[in-house]
Amino acid sequence: MGIKQLTAVLSLLCLMSVSSVTTAAPASKPPFEKEYKVALMLPFCIGMPEKYKVRDIMAEYYEGVELAIKELESMGMKMDLRVYDTRMDSLEVIRLLSVPEMQEIDLFIGPVYDNELVEVEKFCATYKIPLVSPLRYYPNTLGADFPLINCNTVDSLQYLYTGKMIADAFKKFTVVVVDDDLKVNRSSASRNFKKGYELQSGKICKIIDGKTTTATSVWNGKDSLLLFYVGKGASSSSNGIANKSNDKWIVVGPSEWLNIDRVNYNSLNGLYFYDPYSVPYNDTAYKAFRRNYRDIYGGDPERYTFIGYDQFLFFGSALMAFDGNFYKQILNKEFIYTHRTFNFVRRGNLIENAGTNLFYYENYNFYKAFWRY
Repeated sequence: MGIKQLTAVLSLLCLMSVSSVTTAAPASKPPFEKEYKVALMLPFCIGMPEKYKVRDIMAEYYEGVELAIKELESMGMKMDLRVYDTRMDSLEVIRLLSVPEMQEIDLFIGPVYDNELVEVEKFCATYKIPLVSPLRYYPNTLGADFPLINCNTVDSLQYLYTGKMIADAFKKFTVVVVDDDLKVNRSSASRNFKKGYELQSGKICKIIDGKTTTATSVWNGKDSLLLFYVGKGASSSSNGIANKSNDKWIVVGPSEWLNIDRVNYNSLNGLYFYDPYSVPYNDTAYKAFRRNYRDIYGGDPERYTFIGYDQFLFFGSALMAFDGNFYKQILNKEFIYTHRTFNFVRRGNLIENAGTNLFYYENYNFYKAFWRY
């Protein structure tokens, strides 16, 4: 486990002794001495060869879970992990939930698909059991008062949260959104970023198209300027590359720019990128994780391995630290993990992850940006 993950885990555990003294009844075990029952429900699709793509992704995720369990056990956590194959079938989920022992579960992670999640949502709402949707955003369809935790949010709100993050990270900058959408109305991405930035900073954020209204025309000629691009195509990328030559400007673009055909990677030097998922290969956390992974599985870890590892390590640590009320303690705090920062916020009758990644590119390497300007 890398130093950033260790710091995040310790930040969850540091209040453990206080929590156990103030919330546990005299006859109860403190949270870190209990054995927790965790249900992991994923569509492994065993015996369904036509679903090999889904099965491979779930296998990657589960490899990460296994590695996280080893970390949690090394910290003293006692876990009774129960793994279920939902087979992408709501009837199978109903059958699994009909077993009386499921009412004793402390935490559900999964399922993945909406037709499966709706059945677990009903169950968890009835028995007040925390439910984590690991890979897809899932709304609280029942309006019930129980802990429904999304590890993601909808795209439009992700831009709002990114606007807030940029406001906190670049307080001394003037921030302008560049949206080359040719429609009269700006895209929801630019509007939501502007809203999030202005709510968090109290400053005005302009939206320009970068063509008829250029960055130079809105810059006062002296203050530091951050240009936030929402366009994902070659036109936006070219505009951003052209604007990074000013040493008082920072250009931030979507990670999709990195996948544009025939892009000259040298021209990307000095650009910043945003993406909910980012694991730079030169990062020390990645290197340590890869060594551990190779010792056990061989080869290199894939995207969903990191997601499974980070999510299970985070929620396992939170459960061990704060028991069944962990979801109240994780709100409005940043926890930096390998693939993503977890920053859970409450919105209405659910909890969702507002965290994202900001990283920059230099000489064919990516570096996560943790500093503040």
